[in-house]
Amino acid sequence: MSGLTRRAMLWCGALLASSAAMVTGRAASAEPAGTAPAPASASASDETITFTLTVAGLGDYHYLPFQVPEGVNRVAVSMTKSRDASIGIGLFDQRGADYGSPGFRGVYGAEASSFFVAAHEASWAFRAGRIEPGTWTVVVPVFQAPAPTTLTITVTLSFGRQRPEAELGPEQSVVRDQPGWYRGDLHNHTVESSDARASGSAMTPAEYAAAMTRAGLDFVSLTDHNVTTANDALARAAGDADVLLIGGEEMTNWFHGHATVTGLAPGEWIDWRQRPAAVPLRQHERRIDAFFADVRRRDVYVSAAHPMAGHLSWQFLAEGVADPSLLPDGLEVWNGPYQPDDEATLAAWDKLLRAGHRVFGNGGSDLHGVANPAASALGAPTTVVYADTLSRRGVVAALRAGRSFITSAPDGPELYLSASGPDGQEAMVGGEVRGAASDSVVVSVLVRRGAGRTLLVRRDGAIVSAAPITSDEQTVRTSQPIGAGGYMRVELREAPSIDPGDPTAGKAGMAALTNPVFLIRH
Repeated sequence: MSGLTRRAMLWCGALLASSAAMVTGRAASAEPAGTAPAPASASASDETITFTLTVAGLGDYHYLPFQVPEGVNRVAVSMTKSRDASIGIGLFDQRGADYGSPGFRGVYGAEASSFFVAAHEASWAFRAGRIEPGTWTVVVPVFQAPAPTTLTITVTLSFGRQRPEAELGPEQSVVRDQPGWYRGDLHNHTVESSDARASGSAMTPAEYAAAMTRAGLDFVSLTDHNVTTANDALARAAGDADVLLIGGEEMTNWFHGHATVTGLAPGEWIDWRQRPAAVPLRQHERRIDAFFADVRRRDVYVSAAHPMAGHLSWQFLAEGVADPSLLPDGLEVWNGPYQPDDEATLAAWDKLLRAGHRVFGNGGSDLHGVANPAASALGAPTTVVYADTLSRRGVVAALRAGRSFITSAPDGPELYLSASGPDGQEAMVGGEVRGAASDSVVVSVLVRRGAGRTLLVRRDGAIVSAAPITSDEQTVRTSQPIGAGGYMRVELREAPSIDPGDPTAGKAGMAALTNPVFLIRH
């Protein structure tokens, strides 16, 4: 999506309105139409079901159940619209369309409208698997339909013998079996995200592995919008490259915010259909506690993505403040080029930390394609973690412990934060030191490649030290009493650059920042 900021690459609306629907049931056979990959033309032995649906407004889902009889070996779905509107389409199999159903086969945003599934293969972003008889369901997310729009959804059932199911490939195990600082990008879209594919320059997982080697990254999390087929054969995609591809998903609640989930195993999937407490629930929807119940039973790291980015903001934050079990593990405090909404996220993060919530910061490029590196580039920013091993479990554990800092690029400035407390206590970033209120803590920051910038040391969000960095390797130390407790973190800043044509796209001068160390009073 050349020429757009990465905020504009995301393709959903956010306001809620009502919409009306009418289903007209079966009709004579009709050849499916839509965008690639187009299903095969209907044959004489095919059975075709046509739904006519009239929608208007924003922020709704429609469900169209249909029967699949014995002997079907392929289900193809296509959609046409009577006017320009932003509409998605997806599919659940006979296991049902309830929240979290294992029957989810896939979903597209507004960029594609035609797909098929079979036992041995499926369209991109859709999961292959046996076609079993029962009630299947088409889901139609309505993002924006400013005027009444008639949709024609055609389901074509083909009959025949089913081929053996495709097996999931293995994920990588341990790429490097040693502790160290590893560089990664936690927010990346492959060709399996329909908006990324529409950019014309999205990468496959294998292309990510090659690009990571060139960029100097050790790991990436593949976080496609609501689909996880990119995670199915990560070991094969990485090949001989000395890099780690981590399975993930961007849980894209099209109307109330997004969250990146890092660490999904092949075949796993997280539902997106939640509503905030103030919004009435509709069919197959749940509150945000259902999302957290699902992710907390998995070995993953969950971060609210671009949480202050206007209509893309994370609208469940108030519920998390009221009930900390509904807070994510982290906030994406830096999404793509550092911009004013990232600054707003930083302020919200400090507020959570001051209230005692251990929510850690991270960053990610939100890469949708490589055609416009000024808007989005791999590893811009980079999250650097201290992990016991370069593995899925090692990286997830480091992220959940806050052992990380964020920098502008894989070769950007480095900030190594540590603290020394009473009785010989030593803590690295994400850790804590304890003592009496009168005890002192020495906070030390080793800065590399930071010359010409200013290091800000913050306590509970307020600046307590501002030190010019004059060399490419410099250590800055600050002493603080434990007092009532709290936390300390650091930022490396340079002069901001304002875009007069688009103030929201200006750069706020962030070069690097760390997670906190915590001061705990006995």
